[in-house]
Amino acid sequence: MSRTGAQHFLAQGGGAPNGIVSSNFEDPNPASPHARVALDVQPGQSGISQDDAAGQVKRLIAEARKLIISRELQAAVPLVQQAIQIEPRNAELHFMLGETLELMMRPEMAILSHLEALKLDPGNAQYQCNIGTYLMRLNREQEAIGFFELAAQTDPKNAIALVRMIFLKLRHADWSAFKNLSKTLKVIKNSASNVDPFAMLPVTDDPAFQKSCSVKVARAAKASLQDEPFVRPQRQLGKIRLGYFSSDFHDHATMFLIGRLFELHDRGRFEVILYDYGKATHEAGRLRAERAADVYRHVADKTYAEIVETARADELDIAIDLKGYTRGNKVNVFQSRLAPVQVAYLGYPGTTGIQAMDYMVADQVTIPANLRKHYTEKIIYMPDCYQVNDNTRQAASHVPSRAELGLPEDAFVFCSFNGPYKVSPAEFNIWMNLLHSVPGSVLWFYANQETVRAAIAKEAEQRGIAAERIVFADTLPQAEHLARLRHADLFLDTFNVNAHTTASDALWAGVPVVTKAGKQFAARVAASLLHAVGLDDLTAATPQQYEAQALKLARDPAYLAEVKTRLKDGIQSGPLYDTESFTRSFEALMEKALERYDAGQKPDHIGLA
Repeated sequence: MSRTGAQHFLAQGGGAPNGIVSSNFEDPNPASPHARVALDVQPGQSGISQDDAAGQVKRLIAEARKLIISRELQAAVPLVQQAIQIEPRNAELHFMLGETLELMMRPEMAILSHLEALKLDPGNAQYQCNIGTYLMRLNREQEAIGFFELAAQTDPKNAIALVRMIFLKLRHADWSAFKNLSKTLKVIKNSASNVDPFAMLPVTDDPAFQKSCSVKVARAAKASLQDEPFVRPQRQLGKIRLGYFSSDFHDHATMFLIGRLFELHDRGRFEVILYDYGKATHEAGRLRAERAADVYRHVADKTYAEIVETARADELDIAIDLKGYTRGNKVNVFQSRLAPVQVAYLGYPGTTGIQAMDYMVADQVTIPANLRKHYTEKIIYMPDCYQVNDNTRQAASHVPSRAELGLPEDAFVFCSFNGPYKVSPAEFNIWMNLLHSVPGSVLWFYANQETVRAAIAKEAEQRGIAAERIVFADTLPQAEHLARLRHADLFLDTFNVNAHTTASDALWAGVPVVTKAGKQFAARVAASLLHAVGLDDLTAATPQQYEAQALKLARDPAYLAEVKTRLKDGIQSGPLYDTESFTRSFEALMEKALERYDAGQKPDHIGLA
C-alpha cells in the first residue's frame, strides 16, 4: 500500500485492513482487585454532567496508567474500555487502548483501536505512524510503508515514521530514501524520539549516532520500570552459573554459531542455564539447545518481572544477552540486573546503551581502542575473533549442479547472500561495475520475495546490466545452503552492515569474501573474520579499493586460486573454527569478569593478556 493507497484506505472509512479481523478482548482475571472500577454514574444515565464524566475518565485513566507501568496490562484494559464508554469520541483513549494491547503482544487488536483513533483525528501523524508499526509487526510491510509515508508527509519531523519507512523500504530493495538521505538523517539525529537502533544500522555507518539511539531507548525503558534492588546471595564455592537469554534457540543463525559452545562448556566449572522466550518448536536447533543446557527454561509466557524473578532465583553469576535490539528481544530485563555480571554478546552488533549491561564481547578488529567511546559497555576482548563458530557443521551430501541452481556453467559467479535490507546503491553500483568489467559473469543474489527480485532486476537494467545476469537464490536449510555455496567464486560484502553468519558460512565453504571495514561494529565484522583466517588483504579501506580487489580476484585465476589455498589453510589451522579453543578463552574471560566483581572492582576492559 503506497502513501496514496493509505489515504484512499482512510477515505473509504478506515476499516480494518484485509486479513485483520476484529475479536472481543478476553475478560480480565476476575480475582484481580483492579479488574473493575465501579462507575459512580453509568454512561447515558440522565443527569450526568460533563464535569462528572470528565472526572470519572480522569480517575479511570490514572488507575490504568499505574497498572500499565507495573505491567498489569490485563487489569488495565477494562479501565480504558470503561473510559471509552463514557467518552467514545476521545481519540486519545482509543490510542491508549491500542498501546496497551500492543504491550500485550496483540497487534491485530491494537491496530483496530488505533484505526478508531485515526478516524476521530485523521490528521494525527502519531496515529498514522502507530498503524504503520502494527502493520509492520503483522508482516504487512507494503501497507505499513504507506502509513509511514503518510505520517512523514503529515509531520516531516516524525523520526520514528522516517526510520521505519526507510528500513522497510530497504527490506524490499527500495532505495528511494537515499536520494535525500543527508537531510533525513539530520531530522532523525535532531529528534528527541526514541528511534529503533537496529533499523538505523544499514542506513548509516555512524557509531556515535548508534550509541545515542541505544542510550535514548534504554533510558526510556528504564524510566518505566519499578524494580526491587538486586541483592546477590552469598556465593557458594563451586560452579559458575551462566545464564543465556534469547528467543533464537531454534534453527536460527545464532544457534548455528553458538550451539557447539553450549555443548563444550566445562561442566566441572560451569553450569549452563538457557532462558528461551521464543516460540516453542520441534526444530533441530531448539532440541539441540535443550539437550546442551544443564537447565532449559521456556519463559515466553512470562512477564518481564517474572523473568527477572526467575533468573534471580536461579542465582546466576553471569547473565548473557544474545539479542540486543534485534526482533523479538527482551533486552530490557537486563535493566533490572539479573546477575552480578551482565554481558551483551553475538546477537546485536552494537551497544545496548543499558547502564546495567557491564560488558560487550568483541575483538581488536571490531572494536579497536580508539572506537571504545561509542559503546556504553566495557569490552571483553576475545584473543582472535569475537564470533563463535561450530566446527561440527556439515554441508548436505548432495551438491546441486550449477544448472539446478540457475547458474551458467562457465561464468564467474559473484554472490551476495546478505539480507536485502543491508544492500544500498553504494555497493550495488560497484557490483554492476564488476559485471560490466567481467564479461559473462553473474551476480548470485539472495532474495526470497518477488518485490525484491523485481526491484533488483530493475536496478540492474537501469545500470546497463541485463536482468538475466542476476540469478536469484531462495532460503534453504543451512546444510543445503553450505552445499550450494561451493558454486560461488567470490562473496561481495555489504558496507554498513557486513555479512556476519553469512560470511562465516561462505568462508567455511571455501568462498573468499571481499569486504570494506567501516567504523561501527556491524561494519567491521567481516574484517574480523578475514583476519582470523589470514586474509587481511581482502579487507578494503575504501569503496575504490573494494572494487579493485574484487576485480583482481575475478580477472586473475592464479591469484584467486592462491587466496583459496590460504583460506583453506586458515580454516584448518586458524582460530576461527577452533570451537574448543574459543570456548576455553571465553570461559577464562567470564571468570576474569566475575573475579573483578568478587574483588569489589568496577567493570573494565579485559582480555587474556
